[in-house]
Formats: sequence, C-alpha cells, structure tokens
Amino acid sequence: MDLLPMHWLRSVSSLQRSLVFASATLLVACAVAPAQPVESSPPEVTPTEQELPKNKPALPLSSELVYDILTAEIAGQRGEIGIAADLYNNAANLVDSPAVAARSTQIANFTRNQPRINRALKRWIEVDPTDADIYIMQVPFLMLKGDYAAVIKNVNTALALAPEQSESYLARVSENLIELAKPEQALSMLQQLKVYQDNDPEALFAYARMAAFSKQYDSALLHVNQVLKEQPAREDALILKAEVLQRMGNGASAMALLKKPATHKDASENLRFSYAKLLGENNKTAEARSIFLVLNTDFPENEEVIFALGLIAIQEQEGQQAKHYFNQLISLGDNGKQAAYFMGLAEQLNQNNEAAMIWFVSVPVDSQRFEAAQSNYINLLADSGQMKKARLHLKLLRTEQPNKALQYYLFEASFLRERDQDQAAFDLYTEALQQFPGQTELLYGRAMVAEPLNYLSVLEDDLRAILEKEPNNSHALNALGYTLADRTNRYQEALALINKAVELSPNDAYYLDSLAWVHYRLGHLEQAERFMKQAVAIQSDAEFLAHLGEILWQQGKHAEAKKAWSDGLKKDSNNKLILSTMSRFGL
Repeated sequence: MDLLPMHWLRSVSSLQRSLVFASATLLVACAVAPAQPVESSPPEVTPTEQELPKNKPALPLSSELVYDILTAEIAGQRGEIGIAADLYNNAANLVDSPAVAARSTQIANFTRNQPRINRALKRWIEVDPTDADIYIMQVPFLMLKGDYAAVIKNVNTALALAPEQSESYLARVSENLIELAKPEQALSMLQQLKVYQDNDPEALFAYARMAAFSKQYDSALLHVNQVLKEQPAREDALILKAEVLQRMGNGASAMALLKKPATHKDASENLRFSYAKLLGENNKTAEARSIFLVLNTDFPENEEVIFALGLIAIQEQEGQQAKHYFNQLISLGDNGKQAAYFMGLAEQLNQNNEAAMIWFVSVPVDSQRFEAAQSNYINLLADSGQMKKARLHLKLLRTEQPNKALQYYLFEASFLRERDQDQAAFDLYTEALQQFPGQTELLYGRAMVAEPLNYLSVLEDDLRAILEKEPNNSHALNALGYTLADRTNRYQEALALINKAVELSPNDAYYLDSLAWVHYRLGHLEQAERFMKQAVAIQSDAEFLAHLGEILWQQGKHAEAKKAWSDGLKKDSNNKLILSTMSRFGL
C-alpha cells in the first residue's frame, strides 16, 4: 500500500465540483449580507490596495437585481453557465454587496472565460478590497502568466488580511505550486513569503510538504522537525515526518514515530489510519488489517478504510473478501472510481474471468485505473481465444479517445509481440506511422519487430531516421550497432555506434553486452570477455550469460563457459539462446 495520501478518494473532477446552485431566495437575501469565503480559481487581475476604491453605501434591493439573480440561478440549473455569469455580473454592478460580487466571481470562474473572470473580480475588489480570498484566487492565474513576484505579493497580502486562514491558504497555494511550478521554483517562492521568513509553523509545514512532494527528503525532514519542535503533538506534522522517513528507507523509525500516538485511546481517525497504512507498507499486513478492521467498525462509511481492507484482501489473494469490501465501496458511491477495477481483480482471484471482464470494461474513462482495466480486459479476451474481439476493442479505444491513440497503438503492438504475432505488430506500427509520421517510439518499435522478420533494411531505415533527429539516442545507437554486429559483417560501423551508446550510458548492461559482442565478432576475445563480465556483474541476465559462455568457449575456457550457461539456465530453463548456443558446440 502506498503511504502517500490516497488521491483515489479525493480526486474529484472539476465537473463534480461544479456549481450546486443555492436557493434563489437565499441568494437575493445575500445581496445585503456579509461576504463568505468562496472556493474558486483566480484570474489575472492584480490591483494594488492603493488602486482599490472604497466600498459604496449599499443600495436597496430592486426588481432588476432580483430578476438578474433569479434568472441567473435558473440558467445555472440548466447548465447555461455563461448566461448565469453575465447575469450575476449585472447584479453585482447594481448593488455594493460583497456576497453578490463573490458569487459573480465564483460563477465566472466556471466559464473559464478570462474577460468574464476579470470583470467579476474587478467588481469584487471594488466592493470589498479587504477580502483575502480575492488575492488567493488570483494565484494560479498569476503563475500561468509567470508573474511570480505578484504571486508572492498576493499571498503576503492575503495572509496579512486573514492570518487565521494561514493553514488553508498555504495549502491551496501549495497545491497550485505543485500543479503549475517546477519544484525548485515552488520552494523558492515559499521561502520568499513573509510568514516563512518569520518561521511561522504553517509556512514551515507547507514548505516541508512541498519538499517531500519534490523528493527533497532531507529538506522536508529538516522543516517538519522545526514544526515539531514548536508543536510536538501536531498530528499532520507527525504523519508527514513518518511519510518522509518511509520514503528515505527508514520504515522502522517511521513506525516507531507513530506507534505511541496512534495506539493511544484518544488517537484520531486520521492518525490511526496513517499508522495502519504505514504498517501495510512495511509488510506488517496482519497488524495493519487489525487496525483497519477497528476503524471500519468505528467509521463504517470511511471509504479509505474500506479501500485499504479491500487492497489487503487482494494482496492476500482473498477474492471473496475483496469482493465484499469493494461492493461496500460501490454501495457508498465509489468516489474514487476504482472499485470496479478491483472487483475485476477479485473475480480473477476467484477464477471467474467472465465476471472480471465485465467489471474491467465498466471502469469509467475518468478513473485513474482505466488504462490498467483496459489492459486486463484485452489480455483476458486474448487468453480466452477472442483475439479478434480484443483488437477491435483497442481500435474502438483509439477512435473514442483520439488524444490517446498513440498510447493505444503502442500497447496493441506490444500486446501482439508478446503473443508472437510479429507480422501483425509490424503492420500495426506501419499503420500508426501513417497517422504519426516520424514518431520515435513507433519507429523504434517497428525496428525491433523488423529484426525477427528479417526486414533488416526497414530496421536500419527506422533507426537511422531516429538518429537523424536525435543523434544521441542511445537506444537507437545500440540497437543499430548490435544488429549490424550480429546480422552483418559491418563490424567497424557497428563498433562506432555502440561505443557512442556506451559513452552516453557507461553502466548500461545491454550496451556493454553489445560492445562485448561486436568485439567478439571482430575476434577481440579478451576485450569481449572483459566487457561481457562487466555486463553480467551489473545484470545477471540469461542472454548475457549465453554470450559470455560462447566467448569463454571460443577461448578454450570450457569449464567456465559451461558454468555460465548453467547459471543462465537456472534463471531461465527454456532460454532459446543458451540452448541453441550449447547445441552448436555439441552440448
């Protein structure tokens, strides 16, 4: 189980977060009520406080105002968001109400129309320049513009206006930074915030989270320790520190850190969950399960707990138990849109492949498990002899999701190769290249399948096409070099290509194998042996051992050669290359 937060539950699409229009009567009443904080994405307008006009006296309700708000709400309910935004903008201009201006900005944001958003925000600033939310809302748009100085200024302003919102604002800004900025850039911006420079615990914690996300674990640990020095019992800081320690490979310390607070009688749900999850990551499955079971009793509708129990059941190959938990998730709404995928895995464990296929094909396209589900479905179809149906399904996916057509072409080609359908894979690569001419992965894939089909001219043409665009593509250099060494007598040309690949990646075992092989073909047996042993030391692959055995045999080192082949057969008893090599030498 992954220790990081389970985004499967929290990953709700923008459509699912979209407007839930309130009662028009209530909204009209809000025209003269104080503004409430509004969750929304910011536009690009960045006025200074000096530019902001003072609030005007509130205007009385008018028939025009009521009409605009009521009509806007009706338009919103019908999905006519643009009309709703324009009507709310009219309403906001009729009354000096922060609530109406905030609502206007919220709805304008859903249109993703920059002029609308700017108009709404400008009006909100006019009626209430001291609302901190306004400045936070602008942050993502400012990031998109690359105006990082304005980002820092806006966040500083918001935190000065509403210091009590420090935790939530910094969390929102951190999410924006994760999405829109490079790690180093994000961390640098956090360091420039006044609250960070003042060693505010919330700022230090935000920095620690960002550093952990950026895999800068030493820095994350340093900052979270600063927070814990001031707030030793702070749960989210303890949990983050445990996550960081786990990522640093110190699972024992991570578990020790959480054990006492998580097993205390007053431990929170979140702390207990995090500890159980940590136990699961450290292969203490039974202990993890016992905590999750108690949590399930205490909080029977906690989907994360149910999900964790389902995962454990899958891990332990308990198909019926897994079905039980994932059925619960489905009955609760399956917010993470993953239950169907795991139901498919459970049915596979139950050896009910027909049911598994139904579940896999029912995984929604916006689930993070969609591709994995499609892969499992395709493979089950093929395993049941329905190859034609499998390929038709992949063709349908390419049609329905043209933005992922390349991905599905590559998957299908690999799928065909795994089933020794090299010609079909070759034809598919050729078809894909008509749609994506010159695409590197397709050219490389076709070159690899061209070799067993003896289409060596196609192989060379495709690899040279890659190298023309990417002269330092080490994979193409090595593949072409090895093929020339193994299938032709163009050894010097092969040597030059492989030497360049090794220069680019000196510790790549496959490149060293190729280098050994071309030296072998040139008759440089001692050099071949040296490079081949380097390759085997890095990765003891069966085919490498086949090559090593042949090189040793040709030097008269028969006992060493036999041992190399024996070691290779221990790894792969049916390795065709080893068996054919031994047969050539009468063994």
